[in-house]
Amino acid sequence: MFDHRVTVFVGPYGSGKTELALNVVQQIAPEYENIAIVDLDIVKPYFRAREFRTKLINRDIRVILPQGEMEHADVPAVTAEVFTVFHNPDLKVIMDVGGDDAGAVALGQYKQHFQQIDHEVLFVINIRRPFSQTADELIEMKERIEWRSRIQITGLVANTNLGAETTLETILDGYKVAQEVSQRTGLPIGFVSVDRRLYEQAAPLISEPLFLVDRQMLPPWERNNQ
Repeated sequence: MFDHRVTVFVGPYGSGKTELALNVVQQIAPEYENIAIVDLDIVKPYFRAREFRTKLINRDIRVILPQGEMEHADVPAVTAEVFTVFHNPDLKVIMDVGGDDAGAVALGQYKQHFQQIDHEVLFVINIRRPFSQTADELIEMKERIEWRSRIQITGLVANTNLGAETTLETILDGYKVAQEVSQRTGLPIGFVSVDRRLYEQAAPLISEPLFLVDRQMLPPWERNNQ
C-alpha cells in the first residue's frame, strides 16, 4: 500500500478522508525522511487536518495548509507551498481533498502537475453517510468528482464506519458495496480500513489488504468529555 509518491484521498462528504489521511501519514512517516500531508479539504469547518498541525509537526511531518486569513476560509485557495508537492521528487505526500464540487475543483487546478508525477487517487467509500449508500450513488459521485477535477480516480477504499459505534457488520456491509463498485467500474479496492479493535474479527473475512485505523478526529461532544 501507498507505494506511489503522492496518494490523494477523494470521496463524498463525511466519508472519512481526513481521518484516513491522518492515520496513513502518521503510520508511514517513519519510513520516509521527507513526508507531508496536504489539506485541500476546504468545505468541512470542524474536521480538518490543520487541527492536528502541532502533533504532526512534532513527528517531523510537514503540514501544507492555507495560511493566515485563508486558514479558516471555505474557498478553493491554498498557498504556493502546494506546488512544492510536484517539484520535490523526494517528498512523500498524502493529500486530503474536500467532498463536494469545490473540493474537486480545488484538486483540478493541479491537473497538469499530476500528469507529471507518480500518484494514485483513491475514492473513499462509507455507505453510512447520506447519498453514499448504494453502488449507483457512489459511482455517480465518482464520475462527478472525475468530471469536476478532470483527474481520474485509480482505486477504491472501503472505509464504512460509524465512529465509536462501528461494528463488524458495519465494515462488512460497506465492503460488500465497495466490491460491487469495484466490479462495475473496474477499479481495484486498494485496502479496507478497519477499526483496530475489530481487526481480529475482520481479517478472516476480507481478502483485500487491511489498514488499521485509530480514531483521532473526535466530534466536539466527545472531545468535551475527555
